[in-house]
Amino acid sequence: MADQIETLRKLQVIDTELFRLRAEQRQKPLALEQAKQRVTEEQAKGQALDARVKALQMQQKEKELELSTREGNVKKFQLQLFQVKTNKEYAAIQQEIAQAKADISLAEEGILAVLEAIDLAMKQHKAQFAAVAKQQDAYRAEEAVVAKELAVVQAQLADYERQRGELLPLILPTALSTYERVLANRDGLALVPLIQDSCGGCHMVQPPQVVNEVRLNAKLVMCQSCSRILCLQDGA
Repeated sequence: MADQIETLRKLQVIDTELFRLRAEQRQKPLALEQAKQRVTEEQAKGQALDARVKALQMQQKEKELELSTREGNVKKFQLQLFQVKTNKEYAAIQQEIAQAKADISLAEEGILAVLEAIDLAMKQHKAQFAAVAKQQDAYRAEEAVVAKELAVVQAQLADYERQRGELLPLILPTALSTYERVLANRDGLALVPLIQDSCGGCHMVQPPQVVNEVRLNAKLVMCQSCSRILCLQDGA
């Protein structure tokens, strides 16, 4: 059984690396997804600014139409001045003209304010467009890095899988079945050393009988707490 345990020890070294590499393989696309999300967020900001520019431009057209209407009212009142017959009518129309001109002044101020808002929004839109481009460049760069790193991980996985395949025929079916079951249940760590009478996995102190059985190296011995397979430390 000693040779079986030693083979399982080698298998555990390989499986530890496989577990780490698979976790890395799962994690890297998640980081890339976060970079993609940042691009999406910047694009959404740009779309909101684009909508604001269009809304302001619509306001500008409405206010220009309003200004045109008020200017037409002034001309209409001015023509009416030539048709009045009394001073009272003349004064009334003059008052209407004065009010219409005041309205024109307000409309012009409103147009100026909208033009300033459009100018600011367009500057913000331009800056946001640059921010989107920057995030897209960052995403493409990270995508290239992740692709290279995943290729390396994939190559390492293939190599460790090959090594694992070479070891499996050397292990008895019953021992391998026990090992595989514990490996699946204990996050890729099935075989651990006995360290000063304690389990190297959960660190619980083992009963003297368990410690003695591990030292005999005659059978697979399980931790009384976490059920991992116990073995002697290297060199023990």
